[in-house]
Amino acid sequence: MITRRTKVQLVIFAIITLLGVSFVGARYAKLDRLVLDRTYTVTAHYPQSGGIFTGAEVTYRGVGIGTVGDLVLTEEGVDVKLDIENQWDKIPRDTIALVGNRSAVGEQYVELQPQTDDGPYLVDGSEIDDVATPIATEELLGNMSATVGSVDRDALRTTVTELGLAFAGTGEDLQKIIDTGNSFIKTAEDNFDVTTALIRDSNTVLEGQLASESSLRTFADQMSLFTSAMAGADADLRKLIDTGSFAATQLRTFLEQNGVELSELFANMVTTGEITVRHLPAIEQVLVVYPYAVLGAFVTVGKKNKEDGGSGFWDAHFGMIMHEGPLCHAGYSTTRRNPQTDREDLPLPNVGCKERIDQSNPRGSQNLRRVSPFPGAGEPVIVGYDIETGEIGWDVAQAPESARGNVAPPSLGADSWKWLYLQPMLDH
Repeated sequence: MITRRTKVQLVIFAIITLLGVSFVGARYAKLDRLVLDRTYTVTAHYPQSGGIFTGAEVTYRGVGIGTVGDLVLTEEGVDVKLDIENQWDKIPRDTIALVGNRSAVGEQYVELQPQTDDGPYLVDGSEIDDVATPIATEELLGNMSATVGSVDRDALRTTVTELGLAFAGTGEDLQKIIDTGNSFIKTAEDNFDVTTALIRDSNTVLEGQLASESSLRTFADQMSLFTSAMAGADADLRKLIDTGSFAATQLRTFLEQNGVELSELFANMVTTGEITVRHLPAIEQVLVVYPYAVLGAFVTVGKKNKEDGGSGFWDAHFGMIMHEGPLCHAGYSTTRRNPQTDREDLPLPNVGCKERIDQSNPRGSQNLRRVSPFPGAGEPVIVGYDIETGEIGWDVAQAPESARGNVAPPSLGADSWKWLYLQPMLDH
């Protein structure tokens, strides 16, 4: 016999069970929305429905956040109402509403794919214009059929046959390629941060290239001119290439046969070059004055025909211009003779003109103006000669290194570029 206490427990259990089943059923059937609205509505404008239906799930980053409401036909397509739960209020407005297929059966749903993480966010009444729908099955099958029908069967048969011949017996090689590809992908994943940094930093390089656009354009133009000149000289270049090996062989034979003589010749040329360098200003002066001397020779010696009033013989015309400069006094007054007691010639040591060249008319080769290869070098000396022994000596004092340096001497003037090949001879 059931006691009264047991009956009360059974009644309470039945009531609790009924309430639980009712609550779960109401939540599953979403009957609570008939009483309490806990969603906000967003409208997505589609050119076509893409198979979406009322009650389909709405997801955000793979998480269900609501359901599809009413579908409203418009002149532009279909407006789909998306009922999103209020707790999902941080969905950016910059979002794509994609209609996707959950399975091969064709169960559609709406996936919201945000393009940014920042606001503004969707609210009740917001609209989404950036939408996408899957390709219709009939359209996909039609396109595939058209693609397959456009392929030439004979060409396809030839392609398959050639591929079979190409890959026949290459299973191990293909396996190595696949394995290497996996290793490459693994290495790329391990260096993902380095790759992204490289891509990000490449923007700096590209900006530098953009800033050098004019220089690159000039380089391209000059390279075009160079290649055009090379193309114009194609025949000469071909001839040079054809005959270059023969000339190189002859040059090598010449060097092998005359190696010792050439070394001596080059050594002597270095000495000659040193002497020439030391007297380079004087040589330059001779080259400047020589044309005037030749011109004066044509004026001095000439022939005038009788028809022109001349004698018909070669005539030489000479003239002398006498100009006596100021006399030099300094240097002659240091030694005096006493006519009362001295009757013989007395030695006159250190007697001579002591004045500067530009103040009087000094005589003697010692007063000749000389050019020097660099200031303060004095008389340039390359080779020494001993009068007593009659031998030539090469160990002579050279100009101080401080006077030479790596800078072209002022005496070269506008031809200072010559110092590039003259200095090695001086340093030899």
